[in-house]
Amino acid sequence: MKLSEFYPEYMSSCDGLRESTRVGYESAYRVHLQAAFGDVELLDITVQRVETWAAQYADHPGACRKAWAVLRQMLRKAAKWGVIPYDPCSAGVTLPRKKAYTPPTITAKETKTLLQGMWGHPLEALMIVATVCGLRRGEACGLQWEDIDLRRGVVHIRRSVQYVAGHIVVEQPKTLLSKRDIPLPRFAVNRLRQLKGKGRLIGDLTPLQVARKIKTWCRQHHLPSIPLSNLRTSWATNALEAGVDLKLVSGILGHASIETTARYYLVPHIEAYKEAQRRYERFLLAS
Repeated sequence: MKLSEFYPEYMSSCDGLRESTRVGYESAYRVHLQAAFGDVELLDITVQRVETWAAQYADHPGACRKAWAVLRQMLRKAAKWGVIPYDPCSAGVTLPRKKAYTPPTITAKETKTLLQGMWGHPLEALMIVATVCGLRRGEACGLQWEDIDLRRGVVHIRRSVQYVAGHIVVEQPKTLLSKRDIPLPRFAVNRLRQLKGKGRLIGDLTPLQVARKIKTWCRQHHLPSIPLSNLRTSWATNALEAGVDLKLVSGILGHASIETTARYYLVPHIEAYKEAQRRYERFLLAS
């Protein structure tokens, strides 16, 4: 059986996928896998063949790894179903190394400046909650005023909104732990009480339109500007620098494990490193 013949069977077995994930799989197959492996018999897909294909993506390692993940899942499923005797790539495949990436973040002082600069903006409520709760962009855009309990000062994360294939998709949060309740700082509760409205915090906008409007506003008013999704990284970084326990930060972010938090969200600012050295110096000189 050729990969192109197996692909429809594989996709029909993925009923539980989020729509955004399904679209991503379909895109990876169409753009990166179909031409290279579509007419190849499953038994002829070897480690050497895959590594030869992967070598062409030296300048685009991210795209390669995403496409490889889809191919790997298909081969595993084929082996599980008995279509092929074993997964030919189970021994491991050498893929292009991803370049080191440090997500942009803003400091606590810059965060304060940003929130002050959003005062009166139609998306101010969204920015407050997204910034002080470390939300994913989809989680922030999925919030409704009914999700914010201002009496208790708690935000209930119950859905995520994505813009997929030209339309809005409302989905469950990313993981089981992503469905969570997050306490709000007192200043946020006080301001949200003044802004209290109804319906979605973003109105009829799409997540992409929200991101563009915020970026334009920040540029026009000379405010600290980072992608909306990186407000999450900034919250985690600043919370950890403030001394919040890693496990608590992981729980508020809705991560499945603290390893994820430590690996991707612990991005100390230079001032944190300086403070570490000052503490070391005091300890050293006092010895």
